[in-house]
Amino acid sequence: MIDHNPYYEAVHKNSCAFAYHEAVFDENNRMIDYIFLDVNQSFEELTGLKKEDILNKRYVQDVAQDKDQAMKWVHLYEKVVTEQSTVDFQEYSTEFSRYYSVIAYSSEKSRFVTIFQNKTIELKMQEIAQYFINNIGNQINYDQITKFAYEISGADYAAFNLFHENGRDFSTISLCGVSNQLKKICEMLDFQIIGKTWAYDPEREKRTKDKDITVFETLHDLTGKVLPKTVIIQLENIFKLGITVIAKITREGRVLGDFTLFFKKGQQLKNQNLLLLYISQLSLFMEKNRLDVALQTNQKMFYTLAEYAPIGFISCDTKGTITYANKKLIEIMDSPSYDATRSINLLDFPKLKAAGFSEKLKECMIKDRQISFEMGYTSLWGKYCWLRVFFTPIKENEKIIGANIVVDDITEKKKTEDELKEKVQRDPLTRAFNRHALETILLERINDSAEKKLISCLVVLDVDDFKDINDTYGHLVGDKVLKYLATRIKQELRDDDLIIRTGGDEFLIYFHDIQDEKNAPKFINRLFDKISAEYKIAQEQDGNRHTLHVSCSMGICFYPKDGTSLNVLISKADDALYQVKKSGKGKYAFA
Repeated sequence: MIDHNPYYEAVHKNSCAFAYHEAVFDENNRMIDYIFLDVNQSFEELTGLKKEDILNKRYVQDVAQDKDQAMKWVHLYEKVVTEQSTVDFQEYSTEFSRYYSVIAYSSEKSRFVTIFQNKTIELKMQEIAQYFINNIGNQINYDQITKFAYEISGADYAAFNLFHENGRDFSTISLCGVSNQLKKICEMLDFQIIGKTWAYDPEREKRTKDKDITVFETLHDLTGKVLPKTVIIQLENIFKLGITVIAKITREGRVLGDFTLFFKKGQQLKNQNLLLLYISQLSLFMEKNRLDVALQTNQKMFYTLAEYAPIGFISCDTKGTITYANKKLIEIMDSPSYDATRSINLLDFPKLKAAGFSEKLKECMIKDRQISFEMGYTSLWGKYCWLRVFFTPIKENEKIIGANIVVDDITEKKKTEDELKEKVQRDPLTRAFNRHALETILLERINDSAEKKLISCLVVLDVDDFKDINDTYGHLVGDKVLKYLATRIKQELRDDDLIIRTGGDEFLIYFHDIQDEKNAPKFINRLFDKISAEYKIAQEQDGNRHTLHVSCSMGICFYPKDGTSLNVLISKADDALYQVKKSGKGKYAFA
């Protein structure tokens, strides 16, 4: 023993654990054990070894329960003794369930000093914290969290019980420290632990209420009447069980689960403060993961719904970068792949800008507004479609971070609508527009001319003596004359020009944006010559062919020179036609 002096007092009152040893060698001068010559109070507190039980005793031979683990320490200290050196290391002791920071140095021949610091809380919490960080949002590995409780507490066996949603019943879903022998014995006793559901036990709840950690002197104190007492006593005797500890995991008054920790006789709960800290952090982790898993489940459901929906879904950030596009969207766009679709910027892509899509998207995000509109669009890959598009801003903490866009391919619907409009607006005989176009399409053209300050030309015509053609050759021939006349007029028209059948043999022709009135005589004369000409008509009933000399009369006016409203323009053109008819027909005149 060390003499009583100031140094001795300092060592024995130090918070660091101190031990003084003498090495034991075999006949080959190999260190095989060491003897405790002295320890301070901190050593007793740190290891649980009492000074009176270990002084002048050999560690491996007399003290240690785990001989293999004990020899590990001998090998670590051998270098200190044989080389008269100092070592500094960290080591985990399975026997004491603790991490130690150790400094060992030689004091004199065959003798050495060890100074211990308990690093268990620091290192174990680092390990646990890293586990929590790495596994946030993942399914909980209950075997791992049970193992942490097992290691921290120093228990011989540990079980994790997960409480049901009712907060009363629970199921045992993980065990740690259980050997194959224990499993076999449990089977012999017809006592299965893993997967067992335990009904609500009011006595158990009463004894653990408002306590994070509850210690039961025996296992049957805990189980009460829930399990046959004879079975529990058999288990206690076979495994020499002593105290049983319940460590509850709670969150805002709700029990999420608990650890049942089993200790052999003579063993006590270790690192209680660390265990309390662990179950506190575990409750946060479990609740966060529960919410994350629920969120992931909901997100997965939404993703499945979105991915296989019959309409297109697309999301973007405020810069127009695509963050998600579903299968239907890729199909609508005729895109070769998801990556190819994402290469398009929704705010910058020229075709989207030209279709008005980009402007509407920008308006949605800047003005925080839901927008719906229709557009015709030719994709980057050449597919033309007609789309109905719905824009909705995406917000996070009241800040707009992008937009969700629903894209419905209405090409077929639009085609059907156009076909219906065509039937409503088209004359079935000549395929010219009918009178409905006067108040729709023609009015739109006139308004466009007004907006863009264009010069346009309006012509009204009728077929001279058309009644005589019907009376002489029949209505079927008359109908063919009108069809061929309309066909000849269409050949002289451009995309924005119109032909409208306004009556039996009466037509209105509109030339959009002629640029200058001086251009009119040239194309009017060409048109007049083309329609006032010979028509060769075959009569299907008797196979006869008729050559008819058809003449037309036309009245012509200009927008805006002769009027700015449709009614005024038609009136002016009618007046010019009347003058032609009055002067002998077969001519045209300008208002």
